[in-house]
Amino acid sequence: MGCPSEVEIGDNLTFAIVTHDPDTGALTDVDAVPSYLIYEDSNETAILTGDMDDGSGANSEFDDANTTGFYVKTIACTAVNGFEAGKSYTIYIEATVDGDTGGICYAFKAKAKVGGVSTEEALRRIGAITSGIISGAGTGTETFKDFAESASTIVITVDGSGNRSAITYN
Repeated sequence: MGCPSEVEIGDNLTFAIVTHDPDTGALTDVDAVPSYLIYEDSNETAILTGDMDDGSGANSEFDDANTTGFYVKTIACTAVNGFEAGKSYTIYIEATVDGDTGGICYAFKAKAKVGGVSTEEALRRIGAITSGIISGAGTGTETFKDFAESASTIVITVDGSGNRSAITYN
């Protein structure tokens, strides 16, 4: 998993690490909960810090019953947390195993939503209008279905001249 390379402002970002014994290379749980710092562009002051505590106690390993040395964190990439569209961010994670400290970093870019919706939703709507099945043309209510023709994606109310007076997104 590591870390996605992009996140839309307002969405969550999940990142993960797996820790090993530095002497043997074997998967090993940490001595203490791993910590992270997130930096914007090349600024040396972290905009967000914390630890990879999943709330389960002990060293907060993710899915402790089935994994060894696996830690996952999800953060909200919001303006309140200091994230801005068009900026690049670096996550620095540090963990100590058997008294030895190691680290890893990931980078990602924050991007704005298109018209307030996710890129996937914007593409779904564009696809419905340009390539989907249409019903009701000329009736005053036009319905555009998704690519799979399984759902009405957009319903548009038009007047006698074809001018749109209302749009409903499903």
